[in-house]
Amino acid sequence: MTAAQTTRDELSLIKSYLLLTHILKVFDNDAKKLESDAPMQASPLYTEMIRSASKCAAVLLSGIRREFKKRHIRICEIKHTDGGVDADYLCRGLHGAMHIDREPFRKEADLRMRAYMGLESAPIVTDSGRHSAAPTRGYAHSAGAGTHAAKKPARPYSAGAYA
Repeated sequence: MTAAQTTRDELSLIKSYLLLTHILKVFDNDAKKLESDAPMQASPLYTEMIRSASKCAAVLLSGIRREFKKRHIRICEIKHTDGGVDADYLCRGLHGAMHIDREPFRKEADLRMRAYMGLESAPIVTDSGRHSAAPTRGYAHSAGAGTHAAKKPARPYSAGAYA
């Protein structure tokens, strides 16, 4: 159940907070495992990639924390269970609770992690309809990759090319 006056933007901020804190823990754990396991030739590269993505997530999380202060939002408790993630929060003095099922949470966390690592080609759209990560262009979408289709000649404006 959510607080009566909690707006969609505020709920989106809370959801992003939950995702980003989870993502930062995953990145940190993975980087520590790479650093401690038997050294591979590319381990420093992988660790650097994870640390860079972690910095991106940390910057976004700091922006959310600033918004929390402005909007008087405080997260009281977060529980990760087999069923998903549960969070209790205060928004402008009103108590609210949020539940995100495990599978949608995992999928969105995976999409965001890919975006922060520069692996995703589509932007992430939050619940409020705003983009939370800049779109990147993958190499598979370049004009010269794979197919060599002949371009159609451009028709003159008078022939209705722009209609």
